[in-house]
Amino acid sequence: MEKKKVDFAIGIFDNLTEKGLEKIKLDINNSDVYGIGDYTDNVVINEFYTYPVNSLEKRMEVAKNIEGVNFVFPLNTSEPEKVKEIIRNEFTKYLNQKK
Repeated sequence: MEKKKVDFAIGIFDNLTEKGLEKIKLDINNSDVYGIGDYTDNVVINEFYTYPVNSLEKRMEVAKNIEGVNFVFPLNTSEPEKVKEIIRNEFTKYLNQKK
């Protein structure tokens, strides 16, 4: 199997700024596969102590509509090891869907 450069962004993705979008597009251009993990409302409220402007569904829809994004997934934790596991699982799911 050919090795691919995989990159991803994680965040809330409410009111994505032009600068933020430019960074994502640059990262997409420098990778073969690009995914976006969007924190769930519970994580945003309980771990970042703020409230999302838009629903998770709306935020994920915005992320899916960025040209070059291959997969988008919810993140129900901000714990690094669990985030890594979710990303691995979502990437594997993406690859399996491409078969």
